[in-house]
Amino acid sequence: MASHSLIWAAVPHNSDGVVFQVRIVHGLQRFHVSRRALENAFDLEPRASDARQLEHFYLYLNHILAQAGTKCSIVSPTTVPLQATDFTLTSKQQRRSSRHAMARSAA
Repeated sequence: MASHSLIWAAVPHNSDGVVFQVRIVHGLQRFHVSRRALENAFDLEPRASDARQLEHFYLYLNHILAQAGTKCSIVSPTTVPLQATDFTLTSKQQRRSSRHAMARSAA
């Protein structure tokens, strides 16, 4: 995401995931990744605190920003939701690569 950069990220007042804003070429776009998406795609523990949700967001920041850029490459005035299904391939690829790394270290 060379042309995309994170401006800010915060947990909304209802504690449901993370809302963040990204600079996309000539404007700013706001996104929301729900708690459910963080739980299902990135193994966030259920009932995680606001701080833990934000920490988990930053842990997977590169993957989340890549998906955000794929989902919305043109700025719009609405907040774009990112669902767990948006990250399905990312999550599977991560698990596969971690299993491969564990198998290589055991050999």
